[in-house]
Amino acid sequence: MSSSYLPATTDLITQALEAISILYRILENPSSSSEALQINDQAITNLTDLLRQENRAEDLRNLLTQLRHFFNLIPKAKTAKIVHSIIDAVAKVPDTSDLQISLCKEMVQWTRAEKRTFLRQRVEARLASLLMESKEYSEALSHLSGLINLYKKFHIHIS
Repeated sequence: MSSSYLPATTDLITQALEAISILYRILENPSSSSEALQINDQAITNLTDLLRQENRAEDLRNLLTQLRHFFNLIPKAKTAKIVHSIIDAVAKVPDTSDLQISLCKEMVQWTRAEKRTFLRQRVEARLASLLMESKEYSEALSHLSGLINLYKKFHIHIS
């Protein structure tokens, strides 16, 4: 029984690695046509799922960095969806609390530089939650204070 199990497992691992390789090659396509963007979007979804299944959290982090040029080609809402899905995928990999915090900090810096305020707010709220879970209360409070001040400014402008 174990001898038939081992080749099947090896085949699955090989297939997963080949699929990951193919998906990375798809993402290297520089085309910005709507069809290419759709294909890239599907490749990102599939790659994220495969990397999560393989518990490759660091590769997910690198994927997020690699996709920054792609984020300039797609709508901000789509970018936010992809960023959140990759951060969620990292969270599903065991023992990645520190990596999640580091990733969220990187994304907060990137969203500030790219002036993506709403995405930054959501990532920063997630970061504050992660910091609270890891008992880094003063840093979490710092992020939450900034978010509260932003909310107050936004609320005043609407009223």
